[in-house]
Amino acid sequence: MKNIYKLTFLSIIILVVTTISCKKEDEKIPEQLLKVAMLAQGFTYDDLSFLQNCKAGIELAKTDFNLEVEYNIDTATDNYQLRIDAFGDQDFDLIIAIGFMWNDAVIAAAKKYPASKFVLVDTELSELQANAVSILFDVDEASYSLGFLSAWWADNHDAVNPAIAYVGALEIPQIRQFIEPWINGLDRYNQKYGRTVAHYGDYAGDFFNPDLGKHIADSLITLGADVIFGVGSETGNGSLLKAKELGKVGIGVDVDQYISFPEVSDILLSCAMKGLDNAIYAVVKSYVDNTFPGGGVYTGKLSNDGVGLAPYHNYESQIPDSIKIEIEAIKAGIIDGSISTGW
Repeated sequence: MKNIYKLTFLSIIILVVTTISCKKEDEKIPEQLLKVAMLAQGFTYDDLSFLQNCKAGIELAKTDFNLEVEYNIDTATDNYQLRIDAFGDQDFDLIIAIGFMWNDAVIAAAKKYPASKFVLVDTELSELQANAVSILFDVDEASYSLGFLSAWWADNHDAVNPAIAYVGALEIPQIRQFIEPWINGLDRYNQKYGRTVAHYGDYAGDFFNPDLGKHIADSLITLGADVIFGVGSETGNGSLLKAKELGKVGIGVDVDQYISFPEVSDILLSCAMKGLDNAIYAVVKSYVDNTFPGGGVYTGKLSNDGVGLAPYHNYESQIPDSIKIEIEAIKAGIIDGSISTGW
């Protein structure tokens, strides 16, 4: 009988211990969320273009990797270091700064907060850091083909004074890399077909002035521009709105603005797209996977879908197959190195 009691008592002890153990397992504290900050200069992330696409990438990563994300945006130009240091002081795991203006602040913060990782979007850090990565885009590979397309459109819709024109935000490499290859694409068209399609253009000196973009576009259309290439956030958007108002067509940038900027969707031939969302998602994933390419560069290009041409949408039936085939051949030549964009 004693043995039976002992066995019963032992069974109870085992059951209690097992129950407590299982309860502790069930009540295990969840893994700490990764804290990610995204910083930008401007008025809003929902700008229908560049910043909105950056936000889309981090929002997708937030969902897939269960991140804690904080957005920070400001129009001030003199407090980059204070803003980025605020997140370093809070031990954020990954801090993403958008635009060339953050270069110095990112370098200083990377040194000051070695436990954090940093990402500089759309420009290369002037001083490499082991805990930072740059994201670059070979946008010239997309805009070159669109210069060819724009020249064709002008040539076939203006028998008297065919011309194309750009409205750039700032005259900086990130904007010039769109515009100068676009003009080179025009030159390719003129040489191939023996034409003299002209080009005009001007820089606004401001990313966030749609009214100035409209004013410049109005002047360029008065000169004879049949296609407007709007390059640079809200200023570029303003130029596309003016193109629509005056019955001209446009080329967008950064994203497929047919979708993101429906106010001008009916006048867009195409857009020179950066895969900002894809690139940012890929770099965040590398952090989660412990493969963060610190000290290096992530480059988006035609060959990895990091840049590309938006669909022709409303103009699909108006662009002849011969031009579409020529554009695909240009893209293939850029990828294999047989065609240079001139950038």
